[in-house]
This record gives sequence, C-alpha cells and structure tokens, in this order.
Amino acid sequence: MITVTANAKINLALDVLGKRKDGYHEVKLVMQSIGLADTIWMEPKPCGIELEVDSPELPADESNLAYKAARLFLDEHSMQHGVSIAVKKKIPMGAGLAGGSADAAAVLLGMDKLFGTRMTQDDFMRMAAKLGSDVPFCVIGGTMLAEGRGECLTELSELPSCWVVLAKPDVSVSTAWAYNAFDDEK
Repeated sequence: MITVTANAKINLALDVLGKRKDGYHEVKLVMQSIGLADTIWMEPKPCGIELEVDSPELPADESNLAYKAARLFLDEHSMQHGVSIAVKKKIPMGAGLAGGSADAAAVLLGMDKLFGTRMTQDDFMRMAAKLGSDVPFCVIGGTMLAEGRGECLTELSELPSCWVVLAKPDVSVSTAWAYNAFDDEK
C-alpha cells in the first residue's frame, strides 16, 4: 500500500480571456499549491477499480475524477491489474481549490509508483490534460503561470513562506457554473 498527498491550489490571479472554439475558456492565471490536502491510499488488486471516499456528498463511482484517473492509467498502459483507492477528503468541494483535480493527479502519480511504470513528465502532462484543466498543475504543483485552458504551465519564482486564510461558506460553486455565469455577463 502507498500513501499519496493531494494538495489543494489557490488562484493568485485569474484573467478569463474568452471562450475557445473547443468549448473551454482561454485563461491566464497564477496558481499556487497550498498545504491543505486530501490523503489517498492505494494498493494493487488483481482487477477492477475500487474507490472509497469518506465524504457522502462525493460519488465513489466512475464519475469521480480519482476513478477516471485510475481507469485512464490502466487503459494507457494496457494493464489487466486493478487498484483499490481510499480518499480522505480535507479539501472542501465547490470552493475552487481543485480538490477533484488534486485527487486525480495524486492517483496518476501513485499508480506510477505502485506499478513501477516510470512515466515521464510529458506522459503525466498528456494524461493529466485528458482529465481536466487543473490536473496538469496539480501533478507538478508549486507556483505556476497557467495559460491556454490551464494546461500550458510556466514555472514562476517560489512565493515566500506565508499564511493563507481560507473561508468556505455553506454555498458551493462549481467551476462550470462560474464560467457559464461569466459568459452570461458578457
């Protein structure tokens, strides 16, 4: 069994430049990893994907990004093996902190270690971009300028150590809803 940490991210700056022909939005933003993280335990099994999540509001099925990451990894490597995944959530949902993307990135990284595939950074980035716009950043972390739909990353100077206070009200906002609301305001 291995344990992987899935760090949340915050946006330090966000500029939505417009809607692209592929349906995504062209963005330019500065992202920063933070210490708030989910914990993921993984172990191999003979076949199939088993996902357990400690949050009743989060599905533990094929719609979960952690599950999708495991399926993509197994398919890309033509593996008949399976994996058991347990997720302990600390990153709140609907807060723009990339909780699902962080979990997906952690699953890709964990499966690489678990099965000894020794993927390159290009392999991780290609697979991560298939899962979502924030997943490539969550694979690398740190401080990055993100462009395109968020998958084109440029490393920036590390921020000095500081405290960040996050407040999550009872309201949740999905990323898709936020971008649609942005389009409606234009």
